[in-house]
Amino acid sequence: MKIYACTEGRSGQVDAVSLEMIAAARSLARDGDDVIAFFAGSAAADAAGKFGTADRLVAAIAPEADIVVAGTYARQLCDVIAAEGAGIVVVPYSANGLDVASSVAARLDWPLVSYVEKIARDGQSLSVVAQLYGGKVLADCSVPLPAVLMVNPGAFAEATATPLSPDRIDTIDIAELVAASRVRPISIDLPDFSDVDLKAAERIVCVGRGIGDEASIDLARDLAALLGAEIAGSRPVVDNGWLPKLRQVGKSGQKVKPKLYMALGVSGAPEHLEGMGQSDMIIAVNTDPKAPIFNVAHYGATCDLFELMSSLSERLQPSDT
Repeated sequence: MKIYACTEGRSGQVDAVSLEMIAAARSLARDGDDVIAFFAGSAAADAAGKFGTADRLVAAIAPEADIVVAGTYARQLCDVIAAEGAGIVVVPYSANGLDVASSVAARLDWPLVSYVEKIARDGQSLSVVAQLYGGKVLADCSVPLPAVLMVNPGAFAEATATPLSPDRIDTIDIAELVAASRVRPISIDLPDFSDVDLKAAERIVCVGRGIGDEASIDLARDLAALLGAEIAGSRPVVDNGWLPKLRQVGKSGQKVKPKLYMALGVSGAPEHLEGMGQSDMIIAVNTDPKAPIFNVAHYGATCDLFELMSSLSERLQPSDT
């Protein structure tokens, strides 16, 4: 069986989630199966050494296309699958992956399972654990093969970035396909990280909607200073204008992997977990014991976050002696 892992990246760089998809695909492989990484972009050669434990790389290249839009990506992937066959396609839950997964499933008339957290292969079917209702419910389901799986970032650890030898890389020229697309990127706006780069922070204190109001963020900011941490926020906090966009953690913000991630009043929507689920240690404080953040937290407390911040800040104050 051929198992395809969809990867993403640009400018010769491969997004970390790509290695997670390869790891997910590898976990499903049996003796004789091939795990194939699929890449679409302008420069796979520089990134060829980063496709982990895949058996092969199929690189669909358009030299002028730093980003290949989802429709073109899905169409080329389906053409490859039609030529070579496949039993499973693993797609990251991302802005691009949302469109790719649904398009591939529709074109191939295969079942699609989204928000996948765990996968186990059982003969000609898969046992899948998937999130429902924003992560508040985990559903166990059985899916017949072939199938498309859209996997949540952070559900699998990154595969080792093992270099692929040239004879294991197949390159396809998709310049004409990209040029024929009715959807074309006009420009790419990248954030300015000169103020703060959360991706490089070793400690982060993140506040969610539970912080209540903008003024209360000062308490979390003081705690962060005592911890030597950066202050960050979930999307509701940023949407309210309480913190700048560069300090947003989540799918539409920064994806972080600090050694310590303290989530204060953060519910843990899938979009937020996507941005911080791989933190080394996650401490969650939320009065709702069913908050999804506790599904990924190493330590959790259902106490009043203001009482905890006050007590912890008092204990962390430097001694006068």
